Amino acid sequence: MADANQVQVSYTRETTWGTTPANAFNAFPITGGSMAFGIETVRSQTVRSDAQLADSKKVGEAPTASYDFELAAQIYDDFMRSAVRSDADWSTAVAISGTDIAATNSQTFTSTSTDFTAENIAVGQWVYVAGFSNAANNGWFKVTTIATNTLTVSNGTPTTESAGATITMEGSYVWSGSTEHSYSLQEQFQDLTNRYHVMTGSRLNSFGLTQTPGGIITGAISFDGKGRAQASSKAGDGTVNAAASEDVSSEVDGFSAMWIGGSAVSYDIMELSFNISIPNRPAKGLGNAQRTRMPQGSPEVTGSFSVYLDDTTWALDTNWESFTKQALAFSIDLQNDDRFLIEMPQVVFTSEPGTNPGLDGDVMLTFDFAAEPGGSHGGSAAEKTVVITRTQT
Repeated sequence: MADANQVQVSYTRETTWGTTPANAFNAFPITGGSMAFGIETVRSQTVRSDAQLADSKKVGEAPTASYDFELAAQIYDDFMRSAVRSDADWSTAVAISGTDIAATNSQTFTSTSTDFTAENIAVGQWVYVAGFSNAANNGWFKVTTIATNTLTVSNGTPTTESAGATITMEGSYVWSGSTEHSYSLQEQFQDLTNRYHVMTGSRLNSFGLTQTPGGIITGAISFDGKGRAQASSKAGDGTVNAAASEDVSSEVDGFSAMWIGGSAVSYDIMELSFNISIPNRPAKGLGNAQRTRMPQGSPEVTGSFSVYLDDTTWALDTNWESFTKQALAFSIDLQNDDRFLIEMPQVVFTSEPGTNPGLDGDVMLTFDFAAEPGGSHGGSAAEKTVVITRTQT
């Protein structure tokens, strides 16, 4: 009997949709999930004199997969890339380290020798800065302009500090695009002898992250596939790389900061969710049981967060009533120099229940939000719906 503890799930990128390349697979930990075969049937409408229904016919296969997980660094980055339909892989990481970098109170970092235009930095991405003695000069900053020896940023307030200390700047990004990605997924039942399920042509249809008080930061992913088959040996080149040895994080350690309208919030965020839904359009030609194509639609980026209603958060209620469009971003610190920052350069609040909980309760504001292209990503010709930046050890 197969033990749930012994199911290993892995994936590899496909170059051609629905074709497993001769590559190694990469394992990723899950807390639960499924890979379903999905048979589509129709029933014959032939009239029978014995008052019984006629036979059923198989007319298609509609495999799906969905998995829940606890967020850890490096392991789920590929799926973040696919969720935003990025046109490129994660950008070459910014890796600046030097003693010639100074900060100014005009939201700039300057250098006497570092050429910021040659350091893989793009307008609209974020960089993580460390090493200054003044705390206001460290942390996440959004890049707004790049010059040879000057980097101008927003979403922070650097103060004047001379060069001398060793300063580091890091960051690698993906952002909204129009490229369709696919994977081959594999489930191995490790306590059985050579028993595998392989789902090809797997395109992501949702990606989500959730943070709640007193909990571990969790995520969920789901896929639509071309076909799922039983196998008696490992797919690809026959190997599965172990998942990176990274620990999960609770919200106590992981939640770092949240920015609304370009300013870091000082009040408590009680819950926070982030979701991307990608509508796949599976189709099959006549004479085929498996799907023969699967175009993807535009990703819909939504989420929600909760705060206590007080004099400070009253402004959020004003924004909701005014349908104010503004940027929203949050960062996750997974320790050991592994971080994510997720920014939506323009969101609107789409609902706020504002219910009274009754006797001895606290009035909360719970805002749903939806992201759209625009805002202050970088320029009117390059607006993005979502930007994800990471740092890695």
